Amino acid sequence: MKKRSRGKNLSSAEKASQAIDEALRENRKSRGTREEVLILGAPGSGKTTLMRQLRIIYDPYTEREREDFKPYIRSSVLHALRQLDLLLPAETPSILKILDSSPTETLVLTEAITTLIHDWWSRPDIQNTSSHLSLDPSTMHFLDRILPIAAEDYLPSDTDILFCHIDPSPALVQLDIPFSEETRYRPFLHCTCVRQSLRSIHQWLPIFGEISHAIFVFNLNHHDDVEDTRKTFDLWECIYSSRFTRFAHIYLIVNRPSTFASKLTRHPLNSTYPDAEPDISPAAAEAFLLRRFAERDYSGRSSWGIPRWTVDLMDTEGVRVIMRNLMDELVQTRLVTVCGL
Repeated sequence: MKKRSRGKNLSSAEKASQAIDEALRENRKSRGTREEVLILGAPGSGKTTLMRQLRIIYDPYTEREREDFKPYIRSSVLHALRQLDLLLPAETPSILKILDSSPTETLVLTEAITTLIHDWWSRPDIQNTSSHLSLDPSTMHFLDRILPIAAEDYLPSDTDILFCHIDPSPALVQLDIPFSEETRYRPFLHCTCVRQSLRSIHQWLPIFGEISHAIFVFNLNHHDDVEDTRKTFDLWECIYSSRFTRFAHIYLIVNRPSTFASKLTRHPLNSTYPDAEPDISPAAAEAFLLRRFAERDYSGRSSWGIPRWTVDLMDTEGVRVIMRNLMDELVQTRLVTVCGL
């Protein structure tokens, strides 16, 4: 028996119903397939790490892209040596002097230079002194991995890419990521990370005036730098109270809880904030800092109920969980906006 051709022998009412269904499908596609997300935060907050994590989770780097990172990762070794050289006591042998290299020169990881760096970093006195310094985790990571990084067949790992230092950083990074497979509502997130500054906010923020969602990243470990935290809260205030983001849903990601507790022992919170209680616990210290965000809300746009999550952005699984939670928030937001629920 021959099958009837689709659309033949349908009544006018059935044809009209099909046309309406098709129009509704097209309308849903045009309205609900893209959510704009702007990634914001002060320099060093973790914005770049978050964007790289999203690539690792949703669109893994290809072998060619990993090859492209190799020069930056090897230059990150020199960056690590410079940072360490600034922090080590004057009586400690300087690795840059041992290499007969100034901080402005390019370091070529020959076999001889790699051996010198490895042997110097392995010295018990250097290890003991470094353990008492406030080193950035990337410094220790690259010096610990100096031998594999210098190898001819080296291909950067995900962790190498996450720690990689690129100077200057790209002015704009964009990434499309799919929505959670667990939900029937499946648009994609168009994430944009712009290299922002407080001085140029009047130039770059209007460009994203139609943004629907913004993630603000805050690094807990910057609590001991008064100037840095001031810039963070000033940037937050400008973004949160701006007329260009008045319709945006804003989320807060609190970065670096893993090292916050140990840093508090070296730099107590009340040494920076006199109104903080002495010997405050890490949880109470985090709550104290988060209240600073609420205190900068002069907009009157809403009560302080911004969704926020605390996560170490170097933890891929932690970021994966945060993104699932964020997607759940976006679904709820869309239901309220579209359906009035």
